[in-house]
Amino acid sequence: MGKKDSWIEEFEALGQSGDAIMALVTERNRLLRSGGDALKVSARIRQSQNNFSYDLTALQRDLERDRSSKKLSPKEYDRRRNLLNEAEIRKKEIQKAFEDKGKTSLMSSGMSNPAYEPEESENTVGYSNSELTAQQQETMNVQDDGLKRIAQILRRQKEIGIAIGDEIDGQNEIIDELTDRTEATAGRISRQTRAVNHVSRKEGSVCGYWVTIILLFVAIISMVIWTVTG
Repeated sequence: MGKKDSWIEEFEALGQSGDAIMALVTERNRLLRSGGDALKVSARIRQSQNNFSYDLTALQRDLERDRSSKKLSPKEYDRRRNLLNEAEIRKKEIQKAFEDKGKTSLMSSGMSNPAYEPEESENTVGYSNSELTAQQQETMNVQDDGLKRIAQILRRQKEIGIAIGDEIDGQNEIIDELTDRTEATAGRISRQTRAVNHVSRKEGSVCGYWVTIILLFVAIISMVIWTVTG
């Protein structure tokens, strides 16, 4: 017997996931009828639904990839495409079963007074009143924690900003001091250069004088020798 295709294995796992979600919906409905706390089960159902949708999308993507790479025959592609269509129908059935029971629970919970008609949103469909209250409290707690973290981050950023400002001020003072020293050094170098040039010109003039003196001395000596020998 050959090895089972990984895509088929993942699709079978998706079917088992759908069955598990329906079992959770049944358990949630039982808790709602008995007045039990169905919040945790509802949360598990929602998470499982998200996972189901993610896995279904991954299978659709892999199927199209296999089709593009010509790993599947047209007949096998159509067969798997039909399987995914059935999974889409299964997904909608699960969602409908989850939401319908939630609406029934809200209507039977004593909140049928026309003066109080709470609006349901996508995030509240399928929850009983007790679940909604617990969810709202949890949301408020999460928001409070988030605000505290934001406040801490802002304080930290303010401290960092002040420290950066102090560091910049210190660096600017160092730069100003280096600029002053550089200008002073440049002035001294300029004065020394002028002095060296002046000395060089004077040395050149003195050298000419010495050559003239030596020539005159040589001429005098020559005349003396010529006179003595003459």
